[in-house]
Amino acid sequence: MSERVENLLKSMSNEEKIGQIMICGFDGTTPSSNVQKLIKNYHLGNVILFKRNIENPNQVKKLTSELQKLSKIPLTIAVDQEGGIVTRLTEPFTVFPGNMATSATNDPNNAYLTGLVMAKEMRAVGINWNLAPVVDVNDLPQNPGIGVRSYSDDPRVVAKYASEFVRGLHDGRVAGCAKHFPGKGHSAKDAHFEMPIVNRELDDLIRIELYPFKELVRDGIDSVMPSHVYYPALCESENLPATLSHSVMTDLLKNQMAFDGVTVTDDLEMGGITANLEPSEAAWRSLMAGADMLMVCHTFEKQIGTFETLIQMVKFGDIPIDRLNDAVRRVLTMKENLGLLDGRIVIDSEIGSKENLDIAYSIAKRSITLVRNTDNLIEKIPNSKVFLIFPKDLALTKVEEKVGGISEIERTFREEGKNVESIYVSSKPDDTEIEMVIKSLKGFDGIVVIGTLNAHLIEEWKKMINAVTNVRNDNVLILALRNPYDCVMDGVRNSVALYSYSKISQKAFAEMVLNGERFTGKAPVKL
Repeated sequence: MSERVENLLKSMSNEEKIGQIMICGFDGTTPSSNVQKLIKNYHLGNVILFKRNIENPNQVKKLTSELQKLSKIPLTIAVDQEGGIVTRLTEPFTVFPGNMATSATNDPNNAYLTGLVMAKEMRAVGINWNLAPVVDVNDLPQNPGIGVRSYSDDPRVVAKYASEFVRGLHDGRVAGCAKHFPGKGHSAKDAHFEMPIVNRELDDLIRIELYPFKELVRDGIDSVMPSHVYYPALCESENLPATLSHSVMTDLLKNQMAFDGVTVTDDLEMGGITANLEPSEAAWRSLMAGADMLMVCHTFEKQIGTFETLIQMVKFGDIPIDRLNDAVRRVLTMKENLGLLDGRIVIDSEIGSKENLDIAYSIAKRSITLVRNTDNLIEKIPNSKVFLIFPKDLALTKVEEKVGGISEIERTFREEGKNVESIYVSSKPDDTEIEMVIKSLKGFDGIVVIGTLNAHLIEEWKKMINAVTNVRNDNVLILALRNPYDCVMDGVRNSVALYSYSKISQKAFAEMVLNGERFTGKAPVKL
């Protein structure tokens, strides 16, 4: 640790130290009275931004500048900018198609370019910490919360692409965060609502889940986020999530794996935690287990309650000062590595430049994967009528932003003078909607394109696809906007994987089809 960090640590009160190990969210696009109180009265040292805080680049830059002016020690300002379905900085920022799409290009340099462009645009508006990449190994197709957020079902592929992504972030002077330790790809529950279980033998966890984390720790990842998941082979007591497990956070991550960065919890207001504990209790338990930064994203009263609990526990010796000092030292070191202690708050760079947009578009194009083409529909689309069946709402999980409206595929087709009809259905189409779709197809003579969102997991979508294929059969193309497993469902004859419902991926698909370009992506998971 540097002399500057040690001197700064010695100069701080216990309350100031506690501020450095908390990260909080707030409402609004300007510094709310609540976040101002947290920074001024409780010395909050870290802030996380969500879509609710973001309007445009100039506003974000002003917001981060105003937040920094409130704080004696520069803030880390974090965001979940994974790309794909978890994107907080949307247009005019450069939007990327996401992890699985990136690995489908079969070129790890695309992960590097993604990280570099993201980082430059983030630092340009005062954001210095990306809570990415996801390094969970998605080897369970039934997983509802990871899917295309993962690079692959192969731990070595995940490690390679994640490492390149982080190298890009670092070259752009942004900290990265490997999540969700020790890996939650092999779970069939979503921790935003309940606590999942990864019930694997230790040997399998070491060989699969832990491999990417070990590689990133070796490469110098800045931070690691534990999961709100129970691992019987690792956790010291039943139904204890990794976030609260000393065996996972300290014995495994810090001691055995020699991780010397910041362990930051996921939001302690998630259902995977609050089903059993208040955030304030989860916070001190997690700190004692080995967490260095405690995240409370949403509720001001719970944020205050967590601060007050930690202050009292440090005061009365329930939290040892050495544990607090170790956590603060790690946080301050990350800030020093980012140049924040030298006053490097903003690093100017152009946002949404043609060069950046071209990089993202190239990745989107090279990711698109032709999975089945039994009836040569792709070649027929330019000279056929198209009937597009598309979801109204594209977000399925709590971590995503609400997205909907006219699809970019329809918009692009129409701009190019393509004859296209369309119908939009809910994320779980009911019998009435299915009947409406079948009725709309009567008399239609052309190709039906169905945009799917994890249909392999959703019975209502399976029912609708079956109903459509029963009447159209060899003229139906499945377009997987999320998990590529939709492409190989029973009865599917023609299918393409986009891995992303982002506008850039939809536009790339539509333009490639109309231009007769060949899809070159390779599925990075077993289908």
